[in-house]
Amino acid sequence: MSDLSGRNNVSLDPKGRIAIPARFRMAFPEEQQNDIVLTRGFDPCITGYYSDSWKEFQKIFYDNDLSQEEMDLIEREFIGRKLETTFDKQGRVTLPPHLIKYANLEGLGEVTVIGIRNRIEIWNPEVYDEIRAEKEQVIQSLRQKLKMS
Repeated sequence: MSDLSGRNNVSLDPKGRIAIPARFRMAFPEEQQNDIVLTRGFDPCITGYYSDSWKEFQKIFYDNDLSQEEMDLIEREFIGRKLETTFDKQGRVTLPPHLIKYANLEGLGEVTVIGIRNRIEIWNPEVYDEIRAEKEQVIQSLRQKLKMS
């Protein structure tokens, strides 16, 4: 298994199906390459986890000192919206309508899929580019903070 990384634009068909690039699926642990857990992201995107990374994600919430209100919100928004699904023979998954709406993917023919260490994110390409542009100043300040030339 290698870390998930990179960016691809992929087709989103009218049935809500997308083909997750093979290089991302192959980066999942071998015994977890057929399944994916989809839920909302913190940003307006859909986040996909393999089984072990989903468990790590959930553990973060339980390992932190959150109020009951915060835990209720986390459980409703992330755990309550999750979908455990399997890739079809073409490496596709069907995105659920509630997550398509959340990530502003309605009516799109193409979406952006990004691999980030232990997860993927599925974005509306315009929204992703807007957020990237908004965060450019943060990236430049990180460059200075990390003392990179």
